Amino acid sequence: MTTNTKEQKPNSVLSFQAALHAGYQPRDYSYEKDDIPTGEYHVILDFMIWAKKLPAIDLYCTIRQTGQRIKLTAFLDKERSYRLNHINIAELAYGSTLAVQVERNTNDNPTLCKVSRLKSAAKT
Repeated sequence: MTTNTKEQKPNSVLSFQAALHAGYQPRDYSYEKDDIPTGEYHVILDFMIWAKKLPAIDLYCTIRQTGQRIKLTAFLDKERSYRLNHINIAELAYGSTLAVQVERNTNDNPTLCKVSRLKSAAKT
């Protein structure tokens, strides 16, 4: 059995412990609602972790324009999949550049509404 490391660029959703073991630092990414910008912008997908208390995937991203590190969440949909705009979130490649749209929900929390691929991660 092999262990994923950051250098291997795993392209699957990790458990929290597996992410730490692979060298990722979730604490470096903000999830505070005032830190997450709304609107459309481009992010680089750094890694993904299964959410702890909800059926969701947390995407740990770096905003291309500012370098700010944020956490966005994709929730399980009615069809019991993690899809947004016909994109299976769980299959996104680490290092991909994504166009995202984030809006405020009724509780004034940032919500990931749309995702689209801009370019794939470089192949090694």
